[in-house]
Amino acid sequence: MAHNEERDHQLDHQLRDGLKAGTEESVQQQDKIWSAIKGQIQEERRHKDAAGEQYSARRKQKSKRKRWIIPVVAAASILIVMSLPTAPVQALVEQVREWFAPEKTVETEIEGMPSTSVDTLHEGTDQEYVIYFDTTMYKMIQEDGMDKIVLADPPGEPYPEVSMEIYQVAMLPADAAADIEAALEKDYSKVHAAEAIETPVTGWEVRAIGGTGGSEWNDPIVRYYVFDNEKGGSFIVKQNYFMEAAEGFGSRLQQMMLEFHIPNGASQTQ
Repeated sequence: MAHNEERDHQLDHQLRDGLKAGTEESVQQQDKIWSAIKGQIQEERRHKDAAGEQYSARRKQKSKRKRWIIPVVAAASILIVMSLPTAPVQALVEQVREWFAPEKTVETEIEGMPSTSVDTLHEGTDQEYVIYFDTTMYKMIQEDGMDKIVLADPPGEPYPEVSMEIYQVAMLPADAAADIEAALEKDYSKVHAAEAIETPVTGWEVRAIGGTGGSEWNDPIVRYYVFDNEKGGSFIVKQNYFMEAAEGFGSRLQQMMLEFHIPNGASQTQ
């Protein structure tokens, strides 16, 4: 009995702390869980493809990888279940599955009114992060070495840009945030000092307003989130919108940040 209680205590401690801080063992388990979920996502997407659709060479290469990923996923899943056959662990697996489902229903408030969308999972460059967004409104493109989420049907002039740029730098978050603040002061009318935050990510936020500083409907707004990329550098997320769109597009971009995840660290958001 004492042995069982000690084992349960160790497992509870691992489940509580593993996802956020993580021992080497818990991180390995997260990797296995993520690999299993990723394999399922890829398989579901493959079945959704229309019969007779022509695949590019790159898609064919990914398909080849799936053939060896699936057996590894199965082995990893068995290893997890056999080595940690407890209810809390199964709850953890289901929680992670829910986090990274191919689609999820997201509720947010837009201009004071509740809004619901079905958001789709997307992998970032080099598969180092995942993010959910509504593909009926947005799309992801590669631009100048970064991922950029833009409006699928932008209104064009005279409306300022609405987008979210995601990239990484080899700097600590605090240093990167300070550099961004200094750069914004050269081009924007009103700059808010870099501020340590806990939501929607744990890191730093820097905001600025251009034009008249907020008096006109089309004054551009830029909002940066800077946070640990878990490999000695920082993720930087830059949101672009404008005054009139602050409660519309601005809220949607904020919701995307709540759905930003670093798989090996389980979740960057709080």
